[in-house]
Parts: sequence; structure tokens; C-alpha cells
Amino acid sequence: MKRVLRDEELIGSYLNTRRADCLETLYKRYVHKVYGSCLTFTRDPVKAEDYTHDIFLQVFIKIDQFQGRSAFSTWLFSISQNYCRQKSRVANRMVVVAMDEVDIDNIPDSEGSDTAHAMLSQMAVVMEKISPDRMALLQLKYVDNIDVTEIARQYNINHSAVKMRLKRTREQVIDAYQKQFMMD
Repeated sequence: MKRVLRDEELIGSYLNTRRADCLETLYKRYVHKVYGSCLTFTRDPVKAEDYTHDIFLQVFIKIDQFQGRSAFSTWLFSISQNYCRQKSRVANRMVVVAMDEVDIDNIPDSEGSDTAHAMLSQMAVVMEKISPDRMALLQLKYVDNIDVTEIARQYNINHSAVKMRLKRTREQVIDAYQKQFMMD
């Protein structure tokens, strides 16, 4: 039975041999998680699929820049997050409508979801203020459902440090939300 290579071993093997099957194995391991992350950002399955392919192209072009200071999955998800944020910023800049052109009274209400939509929009504003490393940590724990022990291994820190960073980040998000949107 053939031994399953760790991510870093696959990268090393690819860099030494340029065998495409090494990259294919990495792709198969992470494509669903990257797609899920992209879908969280875009809320559009077609865009998420396009973003996923673009991200893997970037990763494979830059694979020789992977230095192993963190786990490959951490590096990959950092690239994914940055790519999605950059695409989101570009998309937001492209949609420009003068305020006097918007008829607020005639915007359709989709089954009473205005409040939920407003809260999600507010959370998106708050989350943009969170540093990319903290966003990546939240992504790993709450979107990708990665165990705290695995996150600690990936970040090369102890279990309690991960818990503390998660706690502080949650507090930072709550505090920022309350300051910005819960004014008395």
C-alpha cells in the first residue's frame, strides 16, 4: 500500500520532479474547502467555481514561493481569502448608482428578509475591519469547521493560544458591531 504524502511532501516532490500528479493531489484535497470559502464570500455557485479555479491557478503558479512557515492549508486559505476580498472590492467599486436614482420605497421585500439582510450587510462592514490573519482564523474554525487542535498545529502555537485568539477576535467583532450599529 502506498503511503499518503503530507502536503509539504507533495510540494517538495513537485518542486523536485515537476510531476503534475503532486499538484493534482493537492487540488483534490482542498478544492471543496476552497469552493466553500468562495461560496461564503460570493453567495453565487458559478462565481465561487470561477474563483476556486483562479485561486488554484495562482497557488500552483506561486507554489515555489511556499516557504513552509505555516501549513500549506493555511497558506492556501490565506490566498483564497485575499483573492475573494480583492474581487469583492473590485465588484463593489464597479457598481455605482447615484443615491437620487434609487427609489427606496419600491425596493422589493423578499419574504421579510430586510432585517436579516441589513444585519448581514452590517456584519460584512464590521468583518472588513478585521485583519486578514484574524479572518483566516475565524474561517478555519467557523466556516471550515477545523478543530482547535488542528488550527494550533497549523499555526504552530499551543491550543490555548488559539482559543484566546478566537475569543479576542469574537470580542473585537462584537465590540465593533455594537459601536457602529447599536448606538443609543
